[in-house]
Amino acid sequence: MKGLLSRALTLATALFQRQALVWDGTCSTGIHMIVARGSTEPDGYGRIGVVAQNASLLIPNSSIATVVYPATFENYFTSYAAGASEFEKLVLQYVDACPDSKVALLGYSQGAHAMMDAVCGNSDDGFFVSSEFQKALGSQVIAIVAFGSPDFNKTHPWSAGTSTGAGLFARQNITACEPYAARIRSWCDKGDIYCDLGSDRSVHGSYFANYTLDAAEFIAERFNSSDTVVDVSTTTAPPTTTPTQSGTETTDGTTTETTTDTTTTSTPGSGAGSFNPSWIMMLSMAGTLMIWTELL
Repeated sequence: MKGLLSRALTLATALFQRQALVWDGTCSTGIHMIVARGSTEPDGYGRIGVVAQNASLLIPNSSIATVVYPATFENYFTSYAAGASEFEKLVLQYVDACPDSKVALLGYSQGAHAMMDAVCGNSDDGFFVSSEFQKALGSQVIAIVAFGSPDFNKTHPWSAGTSTGAGLFARQNITACEPYAARIRSWCDKGDIYCDLGSDRSVHGSYFANYTLDAAEFIAERFNSSDTVVDVSTTTAPPTTTPTQSGTETTDGTTTETTTDTTTTSTPGSGAGSFNPSWIMMLSMAGTLMIWTELL
């Protein structure tokens, strides 16, 4: 069964990688998901698209759009910074056109790094979290999912997975994004060479077999419990930074939520259908395989 699951994941991933979906201007009555692929993956959804597709099965009338950015190992910092800027642009474009819709952000590996810089900022690179983007994060962006992000740090309130360490570019200051902690989930497993500084290259590509349904369920739960808006009216916090650490990426392979009104900052940095919980019980390994088979 495990081999069959891996094959289904591979086929589904190949399907998503052949598509590069650009938002068509239609406001979704489900959730609008913006996804960023990992390093060297072809243009399109990348492997993280499997998570978005599973979430769309739980939340009917949803849509998926991709972040178009280089996703290269060469000029890594330029590449992921471009991804961070594109995340912000796509979010602001969508929420301006669709003020009543909900949005989720998803990223894998370098795509997750870019996404987290967009959300948390990186003043070392001169990328600022604008007040407009913070407003979107405090209202319409209701779920943020990262797999294998090099900025992972186990001390973050949104960390998930088996890692007890930190990544290649571990984020230390989370002032800008801490108000949205309940909306973020970042998975990293022990041994991952990028998010855990481990030595097992196979771990980095294992998240889709291990956590796809967990991540889809998280997005669906957030979709149905996202009425509270985070207040972003003040701008008093210090800048958030990502520590500079030497090295470059060379290959790609829970928290308890509390929802409170929190005053956030304009901090500089780099940066439907109703969900029925019983659906998750039905999406067992066999059931998921059947769904993916129907999609192919």
